[in-house]
Amino acid sequence: MKKEVRRIEHALAKTFIGRWHYSGRCPTGKNLFFGGYLDGELYCVADYGVGVNAYQAAYLARETGLPVTNAALLELKRLCRTEPKQNWPLTSFLAACHRELKHSGYRYIVSFSDPEHGHSGGIYRAANFAHIGQTNAEFHVVDKQGEKRHRRYPFRYARRNGVSLAQAREELGCVRVKTQPKDRWFLCINRRAR
Repeated sequence: MKKEVRRIEHALAKTFIGRWHYSGRCPTGKNLFFGGYLDGELYCVADYGVGVNAYQAAYLARETGLPVTNAALLELKRLCRTEPKQNWPLTSFLAACHRELKHSGYRYIVSFSDPEHGHSGGIYRAANFAHIGQTNAEFHVVDKQGEKRHRRYPFRYARRNGVSLAQAREELGCVRVKTQPKDRWFLCINRRAR
């Protein structure tokens, strides 16, 4: 079985993530996508990019004692594979991705596991990530149809329609819900940076 890891384009990654990741969504913004190919067929995808928290690098530097900077840090935003599972552990795929990122000057990876979706972080633990606590709980909204929406959903509606946030939530039929904290995972991919 021939295994190959290479950078892939956004359009291919978006289609794959939309089908195989539990969120069904590919993050926007500047992202680096890697595809894992088994015998020429796309088997798994990893999406790395800049996280939304501008203070994340400073927090991780304090927590780890390492010189983490925004320029040297990427967030693993999505990781997914096709079904059925093949004989290629995602930990091995991640290791290959991290070697490529290291050559591009990146030194640290952060990722999050979401217990609300049954994720305990086992893949990160197996890939030698360190558990660095949990995030704070967040608030999202549930719309009239019972679908969980991002907390910015009513904010965008309010801005577009010139109404208050409370009025936007009311007009959209949204109710605020508190999420569970996510587990934070951290990996130094350059031993000399320690």
